[in-house]
Amino acid sequence: MKKALIIQEDIVLLNILERLMTLNSYDCRAVRTIADLDIEDQSLNYDLIISEILFEGIAPLDFVFQIQEIITHKEFIILSNMGQPKVRREIMESNKVKGFFSVPFDLDHIQKLIL
Repeated sequence: MKKALIIQEDIVLLNILERLMTLNSYDCRAVRTIADLDIEDQSLNYDLIISEILFEGIAPLDFVFQIQEIITHKEFIILSNMGQPKVRREIMESNKVKGFFSVPFDLDHIQKLIL
């Protein structure tokens, strides 16, 4: 079974994404912040991480690089309220992010990426 990690402060969005992943046969771990992760979470090899990038105390680009360094994963999708084109462009240029979607987003687009 594929493994997914969701990091999303918005509890409604967190629950929707967790349900989407479960319905698509992922073993899913859903947390509200990176601080909610433990050592075991960091040692797992996730197939997919879906995350917000706006968290207090850390710049969005720094957050992306931090996730890429501390959590082993194959693909990374960002769902964010962040609307700054420059930040989006810099993140997508890293070639380690499979998709960047602004909230509100179309769940069908996310589902196509996770299958």
